Amino acid sequence: MIPQNGFGSERMEIYVLTPPEPITVGFYRCDARFHVEPLLALVVEKDTYGIIVIDGTEAVVATLKGRRVEIIKSFTSGIPGKSRAGGQSARRFERIREGVTHDYYKRVGQHFNEMMLAIPDLKGIIIGGPGPTKYVWSEGEYLQYTLKKKVLSVVDTSYTSEAGVEEVVEKSSEILKGVRYKEEKQMVQKFLYELGHETGKGVFGEIQVQKYLEKGVVDTLLISEKLEGQRLVLKCKNCGNLEEFRGTRYEAHAVKNELSTRPCKNCGKPNLEVVEDSDIIDSFLDYAEKGGSKVEVVSEETEEGRMLRDAFGKIAAVLRYPAN
Repeated sequence: MIPQNGFGSERMEIYVLTPPEPITVGFYRCDARFHVEPLLALVVEKDTYGIIVIDGTEAVVATLKGRRVEIIKSFTSGIPGKSRAGGQSARRFERIREGVTHDYYKRVGQHFNEMMLAIPDLKGIIIGGPGPTKYVWSEGEYLQYTLKKKVLSVVDTSYTSEAGVEEVVEKSSEILKGVRYKEEKQMVQKFLYELGHETGKGVFGEIQVQKYLEKGVVDTLLISEKLEGQRLVLKCKNCGNLEEFRGTRYEAHAVKNELSTRPCKNCGKPNLEVVEDSDIIDSFLDYAEKGGSKVEVVSEETEEGRMLRDAFGKIAAVLRYPAN
């Protein structure tokens, strides 16, 4: 129930939300709170990361997307154990063993490269394993050069196989969080550079950013996770004048309730009607989608994120070319 004009004026309002992906979980529960965890899980980051766990006997390749881990392929090395023979036989056996090991590393690398390069916008790679093999493989010539640049970390695990993949995932939360924070810092720093060097490509504040979004010249839109509110567009039925209101949801409700007495800023007559009513973030996202702008939600976890929240009105943009 939403209060309209003090006690006793409550009105029930129903909002229908379309989830970004089909909901595969269903349950009925009577409780003192709303259970929205399945919905929240749909809006977490869905970036894809590649994982490989390797040692001298086997290797497992997997992907991590959101919270879902998928095992893609497993390999066995076929490397023979160390020989106890001495003399010339031992040296010949070691050369054979080294050749088989190289072939194993090369075979794993070829398949891993093919699988990772087929993933659009792969965010990063994490390499794990219980021994030195992971370092030999990652530092050798087995990993494609563009994929080498995407290696985020090489971590120690107690196991290989699927258990090793699970270990990597457990240890990856802080790694991936750090990657995201680094990206956020770089994005805000890019905006600060454009603003500080007066290139004309850095703008901030809701009104300014919306103006350039409407023109379709925003390259990257930066939104603080703390941005919230409602946007109303009011039209005068008498003179056709349009005016905009931005505020909290409750302030927007108050404006809608006083339309019968609220005067038009142009002609002064109380003949206003709501022609657009949207969440502020939804409004920005609609404009960004129409203009082909990249959208980045920035957390408060970094100094740059807090600066966006406190000093720049929770929203900023980097333009494609300098503003007039």
